[in-house]
Amino acid sequence: MSMQMGYWRSMLEDFRLLLSGNIGVLFLTWILLNFGHSMVNRFNGIYFSALGASDVVLGFMGSLTFGMMALLQIPGGYLADTFGRRRIIVIFTTIMAFSMLIFAFAPSWEYIVIGLIISNVALLYQPALFSIMIDSLPPHRRAEGFAITNLSMIPGIFAPIIGGFLIFQYGTIEGMRIGYFLLFIFSLISAVLRFRLKETVKVKKVNRMKFLESFKVLKELRDKAKGLIITNMLVSGAGGMIGYFVVKYAYTYTSSVLYGIAMGLITVFMVFMGIPFGKRADAGKKEIYYVVGILLLSTSLIIFIIPSVVALFSYAILTGLGMALMQPASQGLIGDYVSIYNRGRYTGVYLFLSYISAMFLSGAAGYLYRINPIILFSISALIYFAAAILGFLILLRSSHLEK
Repeated sequence: MSMQMGYWRSMLEDFRLLLSGNIGVLFLTWILLNFGHSMVNRFNGIYFSALGASDVVLGFMGSLTFGMMALLQIPGGYLADTFGRRRIIVIFTTIMAFSMLIFAFAPSWEYIVIGLIISNVALLYQPALFSIMIDSLPPHRRAEGFAITNLSMIPGIFAPIIGGFLIFQYGTIEGMRIGYFLLFIFSLISAVLRFRLKETVKVKKVNRMKFLESFKVLKELRDKAKGLIITNMLVSGAGGMIGYFVVKYAYTYTSSVLYGIAMGLITVFMVFMGIPFGKRADAGKKEIYYVVGILLLSTSLIIFIIPSVVALFSYAILTGLGMALMQPASQGLIGDYVSIYNRGRYTGVYLFLSYISAMFLSGAAGYLYRINPIILFSISALIYFAAAILGFLILLRSSHLEK
Protein backbone atom coordinates (compact mmCIF):
# COMPACT_ATOMS: atom_id res chain seq x y z
CA MET A 1 0.00 0.00 0.00
CA SER A 2 2.80 2.40 0.93
CA MET A 3 4.52 1.62 -2.38
CA GLN A 4 1.35 2.51 -4.26
CA MET A 5 1.03 5.77 -2.32
CA GLY A 6 4.65 6.55 -3.08
CA TYR A 7 4.09 5.92 -6.79
CA TRP A 8 1.10 8.26 -6.97
CA ARG A 9 2.86 10.87 -4.83
CA SER A 10 5.80 10.74 -7.24
CA MET A 11 3.45 10.96 -10.22
CA LEU A 12 1.67 14.02 -8.80
CA GLU A 13 5.05 15.66 -8.15
CA ASP A 14 5.99 14.96 -11.77
CA PHE A 15 2.80 16.66 -12.94
CA ARG A 16 3.40 19.66 -10.69
CA LEU A 17 6.96 20.15 -11.92
CA LEU A 18 6.34 19.55 -15.61
CA LEU A 19 2.99 21.30 -15.93
CA SER A 20 4.15 24.65 -14.58
CA GLY A 21 5.03 27.83 -16.46
CA ASN A 22 4.84 27.64 -20.24
CA ILE A 23 3.98 23.94 -20.31
CA GLY A 24 1.07 24.61 -17.96
CA VAL A 25 -0.30 27.34 -20.24
CA LEU A 26 0.09 25.16 -23.31
CA PHE A 27 -1.47 22.20 -21.48
CA LEU A 28 -4.61 24.23 -20.79
CA THR A 29 -4.92 25.31 -24.42
CA TRP A 30 -4.25 21.78 -25.67
CA ILE A 31 -7.20 20.51 -23.64
CA LEU A 32 -9.46 22.88 -25.57
CA LEU A 33 -7.84 22.38 -28.97
CA ASN A 34 -7.54 18.61 -28.71
CA PHE A 35 -11.19 18.31 -27.78
CA GLY A 36 -12.35 20.57 -30.62
CA HIS A 37 -10.14 19.06 -33.31
CA SER A 38 -10.90 15.48 -32.23
CA MET A 39 -14.60 16.22 -32.57
CA VAL A 40 -14.33 17.06 -36.28
CA ASN A 41 -11.02 15.90 -37.79
CA ARG A 42 -11.82 12.20 -37.68
CA PHE A 43 -14.88 12.86 -39.86
CA ASN A 44 -13.47 15.33 -42.39
CA GLY A 45 -13.39 12.74 -45.17
CA ILE A 46 -17.16 12.25 -45.14
CA TYR A 47 -17.87 15.96 -44.49
CA PHE A 48 -15.85 17.14 -47.47
CA SER A 49 -17.41 14.38 -49.59
CA ALA A 50 -20.88 15.54 -48.53
CA LEU A 51 -19.94 19.02 -49.76
CA GLY A 52 -19.17 17.58 -53.19
CA ALA A 53 -15.50 16.48 -53.07
CA SER A 54 -14.69 13.27 -54.99
CA ASP A 55 -12.08 10.73 -53.83
CA VAL A 56 -9.51 12.29 -56.17
CA VAL A 57 -10.33 15.78 -54.86
CA LEU A 58 -9.95 14.48 -51.29
CA GLY A 59 -6.48 13.21 -52.21
CA PHE A 60 -5.52 16.59 -53.61
CA MET A 61 -6.96 18.34 -50.53
CA GLY A 62 -4.57 16.27 -48.46
CA SER A 63 -1.76 17.11 -50.85
CA LEU A 64 -2.59 20.82 -50.66
CA THR A 65 -2.69 20.68 -46.86
CA PHE A 66 0.70 19.04 -46.54
CA GLY A 67 2.19 21.18 -49.30
CA MET A 68 1.11 24.36 -47.53
CA MET A 69 2.36 23.08 -44.20
CA ALA A 70 5.69 22.16 -45.79
CA LEU A 71 6.24 25.56 -47.38
CA LEU A 72 5.55 27.31 -44.09
CA GLN A 73 7.79 25.27 -41.79
CA ILE A 74 11.07 26.86 -42.91
CA PRO A 75 9.82 30.44 -42.40
CA GLY A 76 8.17 29.24 -39.19
CA GLY A 77 11.44 27.81 -37.90
CA TYR A 78 13.29 30.95 -38.97
CA LEU A 79 10.79 33.17 -37.14
CA ALA A 80 10.97 30.98 -34.02
CA ASP A 81 14.76 31.38 -33.76
CA THR A 82 15.04 35.00 -34.89
CA PHE A 83 11.90 36.75 -33.58
CA GLY A 84 11.11 34.57 -30.55
CA ARG A 85 8.60 31.82 -29.86
CA ARG A 86 5.79 33.60 -27.98
CA ARG A 87 4.91 36.31 -30.50
CA ILE A 88 4.59 33.84 -33.39
CA ILE A 89 2.46 31.42 -31.34
CA VAL A 90 -0.04 34.08 -30.23
CA ILE A 91 -0.50 35.73 -33.64
CA PHE A 92 -0.99 32.58 -35.63
CA THR A 93 -3.15 30.78 -33.07
CA THR A 94 -5.58 33.71 -33.49
CA ILE A 95 -5.54 33.38 -37.29
CA MET A 96 -6.12 29.65 -36.99
CA ALA A 97 -9.13 30.24 -34.72
CA PHE A 98 -10.95 32.47 -37.22
CA SER A 99 -10.21 30.12 -40.11
CA MET A 100 -12.46 27.54 -38.43
CA LEU A 101 -15.47 29.69 -39.30
CA ILE A 102 -14.86 28.98 -42.98
CA PHE A 103 -15.13 25.23 -42.33
CA ALA A 104 -18.27 25.77 -40.25
CA PHE A 105 -20.17 27.70 -42.94
CA ALA A 106 -18.66 26.42 -46.22
CA PRO A 107 -21.46 25.92 -48.82
CA SER A 108 -19.27 23.63 -50.99
CA TRP A 109 -15.89 21.91 -51.07
CA GLU A 110 -14.30 24.84 -52.92
CA TYR A 111 -14.69 26.95 -49.77
CA ILE A 112 -13.08 24.17 -47.76
CA VAL A 113 -9.99 24.63 -49.95
CA ILE A 114 -9.86 28.32 -48.92
CA GLY A 115 -10.20 27.27 -45.29
CA LEU A 116 -7.38 24.75 -45.69
CA ILE A 117 -5.08 27.42 -47.14
CA ILE A 118 -5.72 29.94 -44.35
CA SER A 119 -5.62 27.41 -41.50
CA ASN A 120 -2.36 26.02 -42.82
CA VAL A 121 -0.81 29.48 -43.08
CA ALA A 122 -1.62 29.73 -39.37
CA LEU A 123 0.54 26.69 -38.75
CA LEU A 124 3.58 28.93 -39.14
CA TYR A 125 3.60 28.72 -35.36
CA GLN A 126 4.34 24.98 -35.24
CA PRO A 127 8.17 25.20 -35.05
CA ALA A 128 7.86 27.96 -32.42
CA LEU A 129 5.43 25.86 -30.39
CA PHE A 130 7.57 22.76 -30.67
CA SER A 131 10.69 24.72 -29.71
CA ILE A 132 9.14 26.45 -26.68
CA MET A 133 7.99 23.05 -25.44
CA ILE A 134 11.47 21.54 -25.65
CA ASP A 135 13.04 24.71 -24.19
CA SER A 136 10.70 24.54 -21.18
CA LEU A 137 11.24 20.86 -20.26
CA PRO A 138 14.16 19.55 -18.14
CA PRO A 139 16.71 17.84 -20.46
CA HIS A 140 16.57 14.52 -18.60
CA ARG A 141 12.75 14.34 -18.66
CA ARG A 142 11.79 15.36 -22.16
CA ALA A 143 10.15 12.12 -23.34
CA GLU A 144 8.26 11.83 -20.05
CA GLY A 145 7.30 15.51 -20.23
CA PHE A 146 5.87 15.16 -23.72
CA ALA A 147 3.99 12.05 -22.61
CA ILE A 148 2.51 13.83 -19.59
CA THR A 149 1.30 16.69 -21.78
CA ASN A 150 -0.67 14.05 -23.69
CA LEU A 151 -3.02 14.04 -20.68
CA SER A 152 -4.50 17.12 -22.32
CA MET A 153 -5.96 14.68 -24.82
CA ILE A 154 -8.21 13.01 -22.23
CA PRO A 155 -11.25 15.15 -23.15
CA GLY A 156 -10.48 14.16 -26.75
CA ILE A 157 -11.32 10.57 -25.85
CA PHE A 158 -14.97 11.54 -25.80
CA ALA A 159 -14.80 14.13 -28.59
CA PRO A 160 -15.03 11.69 -31.56
CA ILE A 161 -18.00 10.04 -29.86
CA ILE A 162 -19.67 13.45 -29.55
CA GLY A 163 -18.78 14.20 -33.18
CA GLY A 164 -20.28 10.88 -34.26
CA PHE A 165 -23.42 11.60 -32.24
CA LEU A 166 -23.78 15.07 -33.81
CA ILE A 167 -23.62 13.47 -37.27
CA PHE A 168 -26.06 10.73 -36.22
CA GLN A 169 -28.46 13.32 -34.79
CA TYR A 170 -28.25 16.16 -37.33
CA GLY A 171 -26.72 14.57 -40.44
CA THR A 172 -23.19 14.86 -41.77
CA ILE A 173 -23.26 18.50 -42.91
CA GLU A 174 -25.21 20.10 -40.05
CA GLY A 175 -23.49 17.98 -37.42
CA MET A 176 -20.05 18.96 -38.70
CA ARG A 177 -21.02 22.64 -38.89
CA ILE A 178 -21.90 22.57 -35.19
CA GLY A 179 -18.61 20.82 -34.42
CA TYR A 180 -16.53 23.36 -36.34
CA PHE A 181 -18.28 26.32 -34.70
CA LEU A 182 -17.46 24.86 -31.28
CA LEU A 183 -13.85 24.42 -32.45
CA PHE A 184 -13.76 28.13 -33.38
CA ILE A 185 -14.79 29.07 -29.82
CA PHE A 186 -12.22 26.74 -28.23
CA SER A 187 -9.48 28.04 -30.54
CA LEU A 188 -10.25 31.68 -29.77
CA ILE A 189 -10.10 31.04 -26.03
CA SER A 190 -6.75 29.26 -26.55
CA ALA A 191 -5.32 32.23 -28.45
CA VAL A 192 -6.18 34.52 -25.51
CA LEU A 193 -4.68 32.12 -22.96
CA ARG A 194 -1.40 31.92 -24.92
CA PHE A 195 -0.73 35.60 -24.18
CA ARG A 196 0.49 34.26 -20.81
CA LEU A 197 3.44 32.40 -22.37
CA LYS A 198 6.97 33.50 -21.41
CA GLU A 199 9.66 33.85 -24.08
CA THR A 200 12.49 31.28 -23.83
CA VAL A 201 15.13 32.80 -26.12
CA LYS A 202 16.70 36.23 -26.38
CA VAL A 203 17.54 37.21 -29.94
CA LYS A 204 19.40 40.38 -30.84
CA LYS A 205 18.50 41.93 -34.17
CA VAL A 206 22.13 42.04 -35.22
CA ASN A 207 22.28 38.27 -34.88
CA ARG A 208 19.30 37.53 -37.10
CA MET A 209 20.32 35.16 -39.84
CA LYS A 210 19.25 35.23 -43.46
CA PHE A 211 16.07 33.29 -44.15
CA LEU A 212 17.60 30.84 -46.63
CA GLU A 213 20.25 29.88 -44.10
CA SER A 214 17.71 27.69 -42.28
CA PHE A 215 18.84 24.60 -44.18
CA LYS A 216 22.44 25.26 -43.14
CA VAL A 217 21.52 23.85 -39.74
CA LEU A 218 21.82 20.40 -41.36
CA LYS A 219 25.58 20.88 -41.73
CA GLU A 220 25.90 21.12 -37.96
CA LEU A 221 24.13 17.81 -37.32
CA ARG A 222 25.48 14.30 -37.08
CA ASP A 223 24.00 11.19 -38.64
CA LYS A 224 21.36 10.47 -35.98
CA ALA A 225 19.68 13.86 -36.25
CA LYS A 226 19.62 13.55 -40.05
CA GLY A 227 18.38 9.97 -39.78
CA LEU A 228 15.50 11.10 -37.58
CA ILE A 229 14.45 13.52 -40.34
CA ILE A 230 14.52 10.82 -43.04
CA THR A 231 12.64 8.30 -40.89
CA ASN A 232 10.00 10.86 -39.98
CA MET A 233 9.50 11.69 -43.66
CA LEU A 234 8.41 8.09 -44.25
CA VAL A 235 6.23 8.03 -41.12
CA SER A 236 4.50 11.29 -42.08
CA GLY A 237 4.00 10.16 -45.66
CA ALA A 238 2.46 6.85 -44.61
CA GLY A 239 0.10 8.54 -42.16
CA GLY A 240 -0.74 11.50 -44.38
CA MET A 241 -1.83 9.45 -47.37
CA ILE A 242 -4.62 7.66 -45.44
CA GLY A 243 -5.86 10.68 -43.44
CA TYR A 244 -9.19 11.30 -45.20
CA PHE A 245 -9.78 7.68 -46.18
CA VAL A 246 -9.81 5.80 -42.88
CA VAL A 247 -13.28 7.13 -42.06
CA LYS A 248 -14.56 6.52 -45.60
CA TYR A 249 -13.46 2.88 -45.50
CA ALA A 250 -14.82 2.33 -41.98
CA TYR A 251 -18.17 3.79 -43.05
CA THR A 252 -18.63 0.87 -45.48
CA TYR A 253 -19.25 -1.49 -42.55
CA THR A 254 -19.90 0.52 -39.36
CA SER A 255 -21.74 3.58 -37.96
CA SER A 256 -20.49 7.06 -37.07
CA VAL A 257 -20.95 6.40 -33.35
CA LEU A 258 -18.96 3.12 -33.35
CA TYR A 259 -16.26 4.74 -35.44
CA GLY A 260 -16.12 7.64 -32.96
CA ILE A 261 -15.72 5.22 -30.05
CA ALA A 262 -12.84 3.46 -31.85
CA MET A 263 -11.11 6.78 -32.49
CA GLY A 264 -11.54 7.71 -28.84
CA LEU A 265 -9.87 4.43 -27.93
CA ILE A 266 -6.74 5.54 -29.82
CA THR A 267 -6.53 8.54 -27.52
CA VAL A 268 -7.03 6.36 -24.41
CA PHE A 269 -3.92 4.34 -25.22
CA MET A 270 -1.89 7.36 -26.32
CA VAL A 271 -2.60 9.15 -23.05
CA PHE A 272 -2.44 6.41 -20.44
CA MET A 273 0.35 4.33 -21.96
CA GLY A 274 2.36 7.33 -23.15
CA ILE A 275 3.40 8.37 -19.62
CA PRO A 276 4.98 5.05 -18.51
CA PHE A 277 6.50 4.62 -21.98
CA GLY A 278 7.90 8.16 -21.80
CA LYS A 279 9.47 7.56 -18.37
CA ARG A 280 11.10 4.36 -19.57
CA ALA A 281 12.29 5.99 -22.79
CA ASP A 282 14.06 8.71 -20.76
CA ALA A 283 15.69 6.04 -18.59
CA GLY A 284 16.76 3.84 -21.50
CA LYS A 285 16.87 4.05 -25.27
CA LYS A 286 14.36 6.41 -26.88
CA GLU A 287 15.37 5.02 -30.27
CA ILE A 288 14.01 1.56 -29.41
CA TYR A 289 10.64 2.94 -28.37
CA TYR A 290 10.49 5.02 -31.54
CA VAL A 291 11.16 2.06 -33.86
CA VAL A 292 8.79 -0.35 -32.07
CA GLY A 293 6.04 2.28 -32.20
CA ILE A 294 6.40 2.58 -35.97
CA LEU A 295 6.20 -1.23 -36.34
CA LEU A 296 2.90 -1.24 -34.43
CA LEU A 297 1.49 1.41 -36.78
CA SER A 298 2.39 -0.79 -39.74
CA THR A 299 0.73 -3.83 -38.16
CA SER A 300 -2.42 -1.89 -37.28
CA LEU A 301 -3.03 -0.97 -40.93
CA ILE A 302 -2.70 -4.57 -42.11
CA ILE A 303 -5.43 -5.50 -39.62
CA PHE A 304 -7.56 -2.48 -40.57
CA ILE A 305 -7.91 -3.85 -44.11
CA ILE A 306 -10.31 -6.51 -42.76
CA PRO A 307 -13.81 -4.95 -43.01
CA SER A 308 -15.11 -5.72 -39.52
CA VAL A 309 -15.79 -3.91 -36.26
CA VAL A 310 -13.34 -6.22 -34.44
CA ALA A 311 -10.60 -5.24 -36.91
CA LEU A 312 -11.49 -1.55 -36.49
CA PHE A 313 -11.07 -1.74 -32.72
CA SER A 314 -7.87 -3.81 -33.04
CA TYR A 315 -6.53 -1.12 -35.39
CA ALA A 316 -7.43 1.54 -32.82
CA ILE A 317 -5.65 -0.27 -29.96
CA LEU A 318 -2.45 -0.92 -31.94
CA THR A 319 -2.43 2.62 -33.35
CA GLY A 320 -2.83 4.09 -29.87
CA LEU A 321 0.00 1.94 -28.51
CA GLY A 322 2.21 2.77 -31.49
CA MET A 323 1.69 6.51 -31.05
CA ALA A 324 2.24 6.22 -27.27
CA LEU A 325 5.62 4.62 -27.93
CA MET A 326 6.70 6.70 -30.91
CA GLN A 327 5.64 10.29 -30.20
CA PRO A 328 7.26 10.98 -26.79
CA ALA A 329 10.42 9.21 -27.93
CA SER A 330 10.74 11.15 -31.20
CA GLN A 331 10.13 14.50 -29.50
CA GLY A 332 12.66 13.67 -26.80
CA LEU A 333 15.21 12.65 -29.43
CA ILE A 334 15.11 16.09 -31.02
CA GLY A 335 15.96 17.58 -27.64
CA ASP A 336 18.83 15.09 -27.30
CA TYR A 337 20.24 15.59 -30.79
CA VAL A 338 19.85 19.36 -31.38
CA SER A 339 21.06 22.37 -29.36
CA ILE A 340 18.59 24.97 -28.09
CA TYR A 341 19.73 27.65 -30.58
CA ASN A 342 19.17 25.38 -33.59
CA ARG A 343 15.91 23.73 -32.57
CA GLY A 344 13.61 26.20 -34.27
CA ARG A 345 15.38 25.85 -37.62
CA TYR A 346 15.88 22.11 -37.20
CA THR A 347 12.19 21.64 -36.39
CA GLY A 348 11.26 23.77 -39.39
CA VAL A 349 13.38 21.61 -41.71
CA TYR A 350 12.19 18.43 -39.95
CA LEU A 351 8.53 19.32 -40.47
CA PHE A 352 9.10 20.77 -43.95
CA LEU A 353 10.55 17.55 -45.32
CA SER A 354 7.96 15.42 -43.52
CA TYR A 355 5.11 17.42 -45.03
CA ILE A 356 6.69 17.30 -48.50
CA SER A 357 6.68 13.51 -48.24
CA ALA A 358 3.05 13.50 -47.10
CA MET A 359 2.11 15.94 -49.88
CA PHE A 360 3.28 13.66 -52.68
CA LEU A 361 1.79 10.51 -51.18
CA SER A 362 -1.53 12.23 -50.42
CA GLY A 363 -1.77 13.33 -54.03
CA ALA A 364 -1.69 9.68 -55.12
CA ALA A 365 -3.95 8.43 -52.31
CA GLY A 366 -7.24 9.37 -53.96
CA TYR A 367 -6.39 7.44 -57.11
CA LEU A 368 -5.24 4.41 -55.11
CA TYR A 369 -8.40 4.43 -52.99
CA ARG A 370 -10.57 4.67 -56.10
CA ILE A 371 -8.81 1.61 -57.58
CA ASN A 372 -9.04 -0.40 -54.36
CA PRO A 373 -8.88 0.74 -50.70
CA ILE A 374 -6.80 -2.34 -49.82
CA ILE A 375 -4.02 -1.13 -52.13
CA LEU A 376 -3.88 2.25 -50.38
CA PHE A 377 -3.72 0.84 -46.85
CA SER A 378 -1.23 -1.89 -47.82
CA ILE A 379 1.17 0.63 -49.36
CA SER A 380 0.90 2.82 -46.27
CA ALA A 381 1.69 -0.19 -44.05
CA LEU A 382 4.74 -1.03 -46.17
CA ILE A 383 6.05 2.54 -45.90
CA TYR A 384 5.70 2.40 -42.10
CA PHE A 385 7.64 -0.87 -42.12
CA ALA A 386 10.39 0.67 -44.27
CA ALA A 387 10.60 3.58 -41.80
CA ALA A 388 11.05 1.15 -38.90
CA ILE A 389 13.85 -0.67 -40.71
CA LEU A 390 15.58 2.60 -41.58
CA GLY A 391 15.19 3.88 -38.03
CA PHE A 392 16.74 0.68 -36.71
CA LEU A 393 19.73 0.96 -39.06
CA ILE A 394 20.44 4.66 -38.51
CA LEU A 395 19.28 5.52 -35.00
CA LEU A 396 20.37 2.36 -33.22
CA ARG A 397 23.75 1.77 -34.79
CA SER A 398 25.70 3.56 -32.07
CA SER A 399 25.21 3.32 -28.33
CA HIS A 400 25.59 6.99 -27.37
CA LEU A 401 23.09 9.84 -27.89
CA GLU A 402 24.20 12.74 -30.04
CA LYS A 403 23.87 16.16 -28.58
